[in-house]
Amino acid sequence: MAVDGEFLRSERETFRNCCFKLSRFVYKDNDSCRTNLNLLLDELTAAENSQRSVSEEEGNELLWKLSSLVPFHQERLIAKVCQTITNFKLRHSHPVSDQCLESLLDFCIRALQCCQPWSHPDILQALSASLHDNSNRVSKYHELLLGNQGILVQLTDEGVSDEDILTGGVQCLENLTSKVPGQNGLSDAHGQLIFSIFLRLLHTVPTQKIDLIVQCKILICSLRGIQNLLLTTKLMPSDSLGPLLAGIRAYMFHGLSSNQLSPIPPSLYPTPMVQYDLGSASPQNDKSKLDTKEKETPAKPAKKSRRKKASKKEAEKEKDSEAPSTESQKTTETESTDTATSATTSAEDAASTFQTSWMKGLSSDSEYSDTEGGQASRVRSMCTKVRQTAFSCFHALAKNLDKKVIFGYWSSFIPDTAGAGNSPQNQTLFTSILKDPSPMCRMGALSALTALVDRTRAFLAQAEENYQVRTAFVPFSAILGSMIKELHRCLLLALVAENFPLALTQLIKCLGTLVMNVPYHRLHPGLLTRVVKQIRHFLNHRDPNVRVACLTCLGSVVSIQPPLMEVCHIVQPSTPPVSTRIYPSESVLSQKPEDKSADSGFSSISTTDSTNQILGQCSGQSSGLNTPALAATPGIQTPVFSDQTLQAFANDTSWIIKLCIRNVMPQPQGDNSSNWRDASVSFEPLPVRLESLQVLANLTNGYFPIIRKSVALLQDLIQACFKDKDPIVKLHGTKLLDELTQAMLQDIQKQVADSTVTSTITLQQVQEFWECLLSGPLPTMLQMERNNQVRANACDCISNIGPDVLSHLPMDRRVLCITLILGLTCEEDKLVKSAAVRALGVYVLFPCLREDVSFIADAANAILTAMEDWSVNVRMKAAWSMANMCDALALNRECGDLEFVDEFSDMLLLKLLTVATKSSQDTDKVKSNAVRAVGNLLRYLTERSLGKSNFVSAVGESVKALVKNILSGTMKVRWNACYAISNMFKNNLLPHGKAEWTIEVMRALSSVVKDCKNFKVRINAALALSVPRERNAYGSPELYASVWESLIVALRSSEDVSDFAEFRYRDNLTDQIIEAIFHMLKMLCPDDLPALLPCLQSKGFILQTFMEKLRSSKAPFLKGPTLKAARMQVEKVGLCLSTGDDLVAMQLLTEVCLIQAETEEEEDNRPAEKSAFMQIYD
Repeated sequence: MAVDGEFLRSERETFRNCCFKLSRFVYKDNDSCRTNLNLLLDELTAAENSQRSVSEEEGNELLWKLSSLVPFHQERLIAKVCQTITNFKLRHSHPVSDQCLESLLDFCIRALQCCQPWSHPDILQALSASLHDNSNRVSKYHELLLGNQGILVQLTDEGVSDEDILTGGVQCLENLTSKVPGQNGLSDAHGQLIFSIFLRLLHTVPTQKIDLIVQCKILICSLRGIQNLLLTTKLMPSDSLGPLLAGIRAYMFHGLSSNQLSPIPPSLYPTPMVQYDLGSASPQNDKSKLDTKEKETPAKPAKKSRRKKASKKEAEKEKDSEAPSTESQKTTETESTDTATSATTSAEDAASTFQTSWMKGLSSDSEYSDTEGGQASRVRSMCTKVRQTAFSCFHALAKNLDKKVIFGYWSSFIPDTAGAGNSPQNQTLFTSILKDPSPMCRMGALSALTALVDRTRAFLAQAEENYQVRTAFVPFSAILGSMIKELHRCLLLALVAENFPLALTQLIKCLGTLVMNVPYHRLHPGLLTRVVKQIRHFLNHRDPNVRVACLTCLGSVVSIQPPLMEVCHIVQPSTPPVSTRIYPSESVLSQKPEDKSADSGFSSISTTDSTNQILGQCSGQSSGLNTPALAATPGIQTPVFSDQTLQAFANDTSWIIKLCIRNVMPQPQGDNSSNWRDASVSFEPLPVRLESLQVLANLTNGYFPIIRKSVALLQDLIQACFKDKDPIVKLHGTKLLDELTQAMLQDIQKQVADSTVTSTITLQQVQEFWECLLSGPLPTMLQMERNNQVRANACDCISNIGPDVLSHLPMDRRVLCITLILGLTCEEDKLVKSAAVRALGVYVLFPCLREDVSFIADAANAILTAMEDWSVNVRMKAAWSMANMCDALALNRECGDLEFVDEFSDMLLLKLLTVATKSSQDTDKVKSNAVRAVGNLLRYLTERSLGKSNFVSAVGESVKALVKNILSGTMKVRWNACYAISNMFKNNLLPHGKAEWTIEVMRALSSVVKDCKNFKVRINAALALSVPRERNAYGSPELYASVWESLIVALRSSEDVSDFAEFRYRDNLTDQIIEAIFHMLKMLCPDDLPALLPCLQSKGFILQTFMEKLRSSKAPFLKGPTLKAARMQVEKVGLCLSTGDDLVAMQLLTEVCLIQAETEEEEDNRPAEKSAFMQIYD
């Protein structure tokens, strides 16, 4: 330390002496002064001035002095000063002051304008160094540098022949594209200009006579600049996307192919996929071609693999760790090993034929001189950087571009057949993944492929496999299926050959992303089995990152929805899969269903006869897959399991559960100790433990029948996680418990709803599970844990207990749950408080608690307190819970629980109504549930409450708030407000039609039902208009006629669908409007006819047209009670009419209601009377 300090002091003293001399230096235009300045600059450059020896203030003073030292006619000194500035900036990363930056930029720009071109490279280097990390502070120089006659635009023009000037100008442009977070960068116009320059350089640089290393520098700067523009600006090159992708694709293989100097295509187009040769896709054809090649091609000596062979100790450990298997399993393992070895050899052979031109002519290093060898090594390094930068640029483009746009270019980057060669037309991302010698380039290609595949599930949803040999037309779905199959094949081939840990990690992550997006239920089974079969070799890899990636990939497999039989066959056995056979053999199928040990338990077929009906003869097999074709609907290839018989055969613990538990739990290191507590223990790295818990959570969510008999193991694991010292382990333990309790709750609810549903997990077992949890560390963790996220997740877990289990728990445990939840609602932390309030909203709907007045009152007070919280998230959860509680109140009143209604406090009820009304003016997230609570409270109000004046005024304010939310707000708020009005109409004790708010309510509903663009809002508005049971609820005859006319208008506009997303609601909207129209006619009065007459005369034909459509389609509505009651009411009103206008209106209503048509139909349906001839004949 003393030596370092002495050296630092000496270094600092030397630099200060140079700076002192420079600050005192006065330039004079003579030879002596120029010589002294040259020597001083050399001394300053030679000084070992590290960043520690120079302060920020000293650096700014030095740069400011250098930029104002020499006149511009002294070009040699200007170049020397620029070299000094560049060297100093490269050594130091101190921020530059605004004054110093302006001085540097003024100096460089003036020098470029005044000095001769031979000095421009040094000046541009200084300008580039000054612009680095300062692009957000030079906006006033943008026009001078990038305008119509901008300096950098001229220096990077097509006519520039000097390589150094062009390189320096491109470097300056690249530094201008970098952006500091939170700061303003380039304008759109300047960004587009720089992008066009970079794009032109990508296409023109290879055609110019420029040194290869200089070319690589220009290409690297251009690609980085484009990447910066994509990441830091809103620039999306929609018009130039084709040329950009053409350039990027060409430079992905820069320095790899022998014909690298071939011209770059001007553009790529989202053309149809490569012609799909179904004959080559057939496994039999592939096999025959392979056999032919083996016969024709002489044997080649084995090449050295990238993968290093495992040591003998590791091999012995693997042998000791593997469980003894049957003879058939050993045979299968041998076959799989041979397959992997052959795949490795094929990958090596392919790589050996894919060498660069300069590598093919190189036999030994002795053929090169030192200069030639160094130059060749430098060229290789620069070409590798170009490829790596191209992959980074493509990765940024794939992540930021719209998926539906980039999906059209998949055929240019992903193969759809296995016959791709080395020609530029057939080069894809897998060319680099399989054959690039640089591991960083392989990583870049895998990252780009991952970004390309991510979030494409919607686009791959139509993929399917087609094994027809000859066809005139290949559907796009078959091409997608072939492309997916090729993705799996190439990635698994790369998995066999890869040995670089970082690239291996990225490769497995790419496989996991692919698994998450592929519709395997539409493809032939076997792909997932091969993925897991290859992944299992890396589950014990020495690199923990590789193990985490494997677990992530397994988590993707068990997250596939809908659940697949193939996944069940992969997951369920107690040992990992070693073959690709996913169906039981014929001997197993012939056994009786009662023999549970013979079947893997995941067949949706319970008898041999049904098995024979589904399993047909094999029409086509993929390589390594012995799976019969299924007699399923077109496009559905891999069957989905049925839960009815799935769990009946699951006897063994899944190997994934064993693996994850082993990863999470501590492993004893001492062999002599039988108890791990008595021996020294070791844990897996934290990421491995967390990912194992995540895999178990995904498995529980998607394939709970597999783990029904392993609940006890998971229970012990969860409790061990709760006792762990690391809060992150506790957090993931609560997530696993959340998924497990939700799955058990759904299982119990199915059994309660349908007694015929059989399950291996019973209500008693679930009850014991919860008793064990509530007696363990869970209550302590809820009260004492410091990590609030853990407590919040534990709160969510307690809300999953379910009404059936809670009602069967002992009273002390039931009280413990309620006490914990109510207590946590008073916490200060918003996460814990919101979770507790949400759990309270779940509990209030339990039948065993809903009728408890004391609990409902305590819950109401806790929710009301939470509604005043400052956090929007807490208020949102509290509003949801309050709406649920108001649901419970309405249910109690409708069920006739008079004791509850009498005991519930009117004061508390009024406070609930007031707070809910106030919250309906809150943010949209709170409004949507607040209006639901208001509607339920208005539905609950009793005659005793409405007799009080404060309730009457509160009701008026509540209705006004609902009307306001009907007419404005988000769509969810508006349809909930409409539904709340329909709940209000169900309470006949409210003064419907007499209160002042009746007109406002009817006009709001009428406006929404005919004008709103969202069909769900219109449906709920029509539903509200069909709820009132009395005529006076619709107000005066004029208001009644206005509402009825708005429904007719709404019926006509229901056919106009401007948004395709609303199309699925159109029929529902039409039915609900017609229901509301005839519901109003059920309460028709003679006084309403004069007001209805104008509407009937001008718009009656609209309803009549729709009724004719319903009649022709024989819709069930025609025989429903609503139309029948409306016809009876119309006929009843028609009997007491006398005036002419009323009779005209009645005639129109008769035509609209199809009363005459109904009479004719009844007459047509009567049996025909027999004629005299028929009687005599009989």
